[in-house]
Amino acid sequence: MAFNFDLNNIEALLSNTVFDASVGFASDFNTVREHAVHSAQLFVLPLADDNTNTNEVHGLDEYQVKDVFAVMIVIPCAAGNAHSDAQVKQLRSDVKAAIAGCQYPGWDPIKLDKGRTIELNKKTNNLIYQCQFSVTGLHTVTVKVMP
Repeated sequence: MAFNFDLNNIEALLSNTVFDASVGFASDFNTVREHAVHSAQLFVLPLADDNTNTNEVHGLDEYQVKDVFAVMIVIPCAAGNAHSDAQVKQLRSDVKAAIAGCQYPGWDPIKLDKGRTIELNKKTNNLIYQCQFSVTGLHTVTVKVMP
């Protein structure tokens, strides 16, 4: 198991299960904010990771690894209205249903942490909603004695 959860798994999952939006690429949240969309898009971004040493056996270190990531739902929206509300509600449901509970080798099932509206950006006319997830796993490393 690697220290970091592979978010390419989530992008592939969303591409195959959420059909009302396309999966885009962004290196960080600022890129998502500055990118005007013409149809609904999903962006998968890492948020945080935490590594807790759980056990020390001579020569081995075991870590409880927790990765937190977000799926940013971005829809074109000049002003809040019933259509944009319904679209975000449906996409929120689709994203949560697609990801929550999925399990990948070496990791526990993915947990839904929270969701929230981030902003209605007047510059790009985008509404951004964030679904936040976390995934945990155990990682064992061999202690390396350095000269």
